Order: sequence, then structure tokens, then C-alpha cells
Amino acid sequence: MRGQRLILCFLMLLFTANISAAQGVLTPAQGDSLRRAAEAHIRDERPEDAAAALQTVIDAGYEQAEVYVLLGHACLSRGDGREAKKAFEKAIKLGAKAAGRNGIGLVYLKDRDKRRARVNFRRALGEDPTFVEAQYNLAVTYQDSRPSEALKAFEQVLELDARHRDAYYRIGLLLEEQEDSIDAIAAYRQQVAAYPAHSRAGYRLAKLLLGKGQKREAVQIFEEMIAAGGEVEPRIHLEMALISQADRDFEHAQQFFETYIDQLPGEEQRLYRDISFVATKEELTHYENTPDDQKEEVNRRFWKRRDPAPLSASNERLVEHYRRVAHARQHFAQAAFPWDDRGGVYIRLGHPDHVSRSSDIQAELDPYIQDARTNFINRFRIGLRVHPGLPMFPVRTDVRWEYWVYADIDGGTEITFVSEHGNRRYVFAPVPRGSSMSLTTELMKLHGRVIVDQIAVKQASIYAPDFADLPIDFHYYPASYRGPEDKTRLEIYYGLPASEVVRLNVDEKTDLLVLGRGLAIFDSLWNEVHRVQDQIVFQVPTDQQIEKGAFIPGILPVDLPPGPYHMAFQVQDFSSGKSQVYQQEILLEDYRGREALQISDIELAFSMAPVEEGPFVKQGLEIIPMSSRAFRDDQNAFVYFEIYNLRRDEFGQTQYRVEYKLRSYEERSVPARVLHGFGRLFRISEQGQEVVIAYEQTGEKQDEVAYVELDLTRTRPGGQKVQVAVIDLLANKKVSKEIRFEIIP
Repeated sequence: MRGQRLILCFLMLLFTANISAAQGVLTPAQGDSLRRAAEAHIRDERPEDAAAALQTVIDAGYEQAEVYVLLGHACLSRGDGREAKKAFEKAIKLGAKAAGRNGIGLVYLKDRDKRRARVNFRRALGEDPTFVEAQYNLAVTYQDSRPSEALKAFEQVLELDARHRDAYYRIGLLLEEQEDSIDAIAAYRQQVAAYPAHSRAGYRLAKLLLGKGQKREAVQIFEEMIAAGGEVEPRIHLEMALISQADRDFEHAQQFFETYIDQLPGEEQRLYRDISFVATKEELTHYENTPDDQKEEVNRRFWKRRDPAPLSASNERLVEHYRRVAHARQHFAQAAFPWDDRGGVYIRLGHPDHVSRSSDIQAELDPYIQDARTNFINRFRIGLRVHPGLPMFPVRTDVRWEYWVYADIDGGTEITFVSEHGNRRYVFAPVPRGSSMSLTTELMKLHGRVIVDQIAVKQASIYAPDFADLPIDFHYYPASYRGPEDKTRLEIYYGLPASEVVRLNVDEKTDLLVLGRGLAIFDSLWNEVHRVQDQIVFQVPTDQQIEKGAFIPGILPVDLPPGPYHMAFQVQDFSSGKSQVYQQEILLEDYRGREALQISDIELAFSMAPVEEGPFVKQGLEIIPMSSRAFRDDQNAFVYFEIYNLRRDEFGQTQYRVEYKLRSYEERSVPARVLHGFGRLFRISEQGQEVVIAYEQTGEKQDEVAYVELDLTRTRPGGQKVQVAVIDLLANKKVSKEIRFEIIP
């Protein structure tokens, strides 16, 4: 609004001035007003408006040296060096010799003619030795090629003006180039103190402090600059994103990255949104064939599928992708846009475990890296030797090179890059010229592009989740039942081994385990349909329970419409930082039909008893799930499932049979045996490694529950399968399902 009022006032002033000029009259007050307006336009980077105002003043015969100086700067700002020089020359004739010479020097400086620029800046200083800007501009001409003279020249600027708006910053840059970070920090501090609005000096100061481990002060500076805004704000958001990610504050890291990316030019933004280095061939083809107005949605779903931690609001995999792209732009783009071959590898595979360069040879000291290189060359059976710190792929002695080792990819992978033409662009090392056909064929197996393409076929990109210090071992499996209101109830059974969780002392009397759990479920289009995040608190198990391998059981129920879903389930121990995420495709069965005979999924339990209420109660039974589906040979196991849509006769009675087929997968091992069943025993048959037992039952309800208790004491350790079948004797229909479990010593 203020800018609109300023423009309106200027137009009214210009209109009045034009009338006066047409009449050949322009009062001194009008001339001064137009000059001040022009100065404001130059500061606001509106050179066309500034030039128009000044030309009005000149056309009215109000010629002053300072008017031509301003006109020269306006012309220079709009890129018209010829008219700028004419204006500055006119200013010199009218007496503004120092300002005019300084202006002509700027014209030559913009044309990169530093020699003539220096001549004019020196002439300006000859006219006025206290002319600060001429001294500053003279120092700028030395900055790139003669840093020692530039340093002295900027120091002379400060002798003339101790609070100069930019001199300390320029000195800081020169000191950084000399790797004098301590004095550079001091220079940047002085610049910020003298001119607090100098955001670039604040940015460089914070960067250096960060490099010296003074993160707290650096973050404070960045936060103050974000609050104040400024021209370097996008880079500040990038730095804060990197800091937040390093601190595992992924939610803020993603927010900072998104803010940074949104402020970049369109071409730069597309680099961060591009999925070509992380997508499978099929995903990329689908994306490229998607209409432009739908690509954003496809991109969103793509990253949803890769979110590794539903417990958090952020997408840690996407945050890491942003970091890799930013790293590629900062470190591998000096001679190629958007980056050279190293950038693409970095985005796809991440940070290498070892790097050695011709300019900085780093021999492998870690045995793990040594073994990785040996495994790599042995995998291809090529007669090349491993020399510590030197690439295995043959490169010329007159080129710069670097090789990267990824120890965990295929047991060890090495990629070599070279820069052959004296520039800073690195490409995959080519096969040496003059190599025989057979050697060329063998070396192509080690060529960087071939290696990366082979990795991409198996895994589009490499990412190891970094949101937890260590994984936590827990077990889970899902089962579905008929739910309320025509929905399907999904129950996720999980269990945490007592030995895995860390004790958290709440007070002197109570030991508790505080765990976080998160469940995220997405539909087939990766729209989020359910999310739960909470904390659960348990009594710490006793030493005896830990020794016996006890575990903490849990259940997460959710009611959803039937259909396909993507599920991610996470458990995290806040005390130790351990965490684990399991992801799975789930097809929820449709139990809405009221005619066809159906049975639910099977739940395996280690305890079952009649109870009215509780988290594990269903159909009047407390069923404690065995989430690991692994029972000790001194335990009993329970098999539970539900039956739907039994037919009733004219008296309202149902008649059905339940068959249990138990089979052992271990040779010469008998299967588990049924101890207690539900109904009237109908048949038992045993044959080798298989037992079949059937019960007949009558009832009055169309929906029933069924369960049996299994005796595992005579069964050897190994795999077992339970198949349950229900035969509706009135409808002559049969349905069956099965589940596998393990018996452990």
C-alpha cells in the first residue's frame, strides 16, 4: 500500500512537472522533489522511473551536476552504459568531478574493463581523497586477482568510514579465501555490528561458526535472520534444514527444506521435485506419461510410499532426498548443470563410505572398507590389484580422479570418476584408449555407469533409515474380522521381547517402559485413511521374565472399508532411541455379505480365558496374541477364528463342522495335537506328519466363534501349519484358511 501511494504521488508530481516543463518553468522545489523521487526509485531498483523523473528535470532546464550523476546511475542500473557515461561526463563538466569519474569507473567495471575502471576511481580520489565510494570501488577491482591489494584498499575504506556498509564483509571474504577463519569471523562480526542489515555478513558469520562447532550461536544468528528476512533468506533456510536433519528434527528439517525450495527459481525447484534418480523404471515411465496437471499428485504418492516412519509427521526419506540434491548442487555443479556424474550417483546411492582423490589420497584403514574393495574386484574376476588409496579402474596419470566406495552395496562397490579436460567436471572414468577388445569388455563391467545401472535395476535408490540409533526387534502380524457398519476390522498384533526394551526409572518405586507406537494406513492411491500416534507405558519385566524370553503383547485395532491398503507400523523406545518400522500391503476381506459362508483370519494366542472387558477381549474371550507366531515346546497354543453367515433351518438351528488339519514341516516330527476343541468330536485321523480332527456343532446364531487348544509338548522344534475348514451342513458350503507358526526349543 505504501509503495502504491509513493507511485501515485510520483505520477502526480511528474504530471505537474511536465506541465511546468511545457511552460518552460520548473521551480527549485519541484526540481528537488523530482530528484529525491529519482533517488528513491534507484534505491528501489526502479531505474526507468528514476530516469524519467530526472529527464523531466533536465528538459525543464534545471541542470545540476548531481542530477546528471543520478541520471548516470539510473542508466547504469537499467543496463545502458553508453547513456550512463554521457551523463557522468556531463556531471564532470558541471563540476561533480569526483562523482562523475567514480560513475565512469563503474561503467567500465560493469564492462569488465578493470584497468580503465581503476584509472577513473583513482582520478575520483585525486579530486576528493575522502570519497569513500571511489575507494571502495577501487578495492573491488582488486578483489578477484590481487587479494593482498584488495585487503589494503578495503582497510583504507574503513579509515574513511569505520561503519561502512560492506567493507568488513569484503575483508571477511578475502580472509576466508586465505583460510584465516578466525580473522574472517572477527570481520563479519564487525560488519554486523556496524551495519546490522547486512544479511550476507551474518550468513557467512554463522556458516563459519557452524564449521567450528559453535552451533548454538550459529543457529541463533540464522533464526534472527529468518525473522528479519533478507536477500539470503533461502540459503538460511537450507542451512537450518541441514542442521535440523543432523539433529534428527526431521519435521522442522522438512519445513525448512520446503520453504527453501519454494523460494528458488522454477528450474531449481524442478531439480528437487525430480524423481528420476530415485524411481524405478516403471514408476518413472508412469510419471513421464502423466499429464502435467496431475504430476504433483503422482509425486506426492511416490514419496508417501517411501515414508519410513509413520510415528513422525515428516517424511524422513524425502528429507534425505532434499539433502542429497542440495549437496549435489553445492559440490558437484561447478562445471556442469545441474551437476556432473558424481551428483547423480550421490542422489541415488547417498554418501559414500570412503572417498580418495588424486589431490587428497586416502588409503583405506578400516578393514570393512578394505574387504569391500576386495569383494568388489573378486566379484568380477578381473585381474586387477587393489592398491590402497588408488582407484582399481585404470585411469591416465595426467587426469584428476576420485573414487567412491560403498561398502554395503552388493558386499562392496567402487565407482571411479575423472576430470580430463582441466575443468572441474567429473565423469565416469572411461576405458583407456587403445585397450584390446577383450580388456575393454572386461573393464566395462567396472565402468561406473554400468555399475550404477545394475544397482538401479535391483533397487532404484539406496537409503538406510536414520531416524533411530538402533533397530528394535519386535514381532507383528495382521488379521481381519467383520467390523461394525459394514466395515472390516483390522487387528494388528505385536509383541516386544522384554530383553529389547530399555528400562526408564520413573521414581524410586516404579520402573516403567515408555514406548511410542505409530500406525499409518493408506489406500491404493496413497491417500492417508488412518493414522494413530500415541505412547504406551508398561511395567518393566523382571529379570526372570527376560531370561525366559517373555515379551510385551499389544494390539492395534482399526475399522476400515474392505479393499487394498498400504500399512506402516512403527514402535519406538524413547529412552534408547531404538525404533523399527514394518511396511506391508494388506487386502482387507469384504465381510459385508450376509449370504455366503465366510470365516475370519486366524489368530494365534498363548492364552485364552473368559473375560468381560479388556484390550484383548473379543466375543467374551481374552485372547493374548502370540505376535511372533513362535511357541516354546513347553507351551500350549490357541487357534481362534470367527464364522459368519451360517444357514439356519426352519427351527432356527445351525449345523456345521469345523476341521483342523495340523501338519509338521520337519521330517520325522509329529504335528501339534488338539487338547480341547469346541463342539462334539466327530473324527480324528493321523497319518505321518499330519493330524486331522473334526468337531460338529449346532447353534442358534448365524455368526459363531471357534477355537482349539494345541499341545506342543511332543512336537519337535520347527515349522507347523494349521488349516481350519468350516462346512455348513445345511447349505453344503465349505470355506477354509490357514496359518503357519514355529515351535522353538
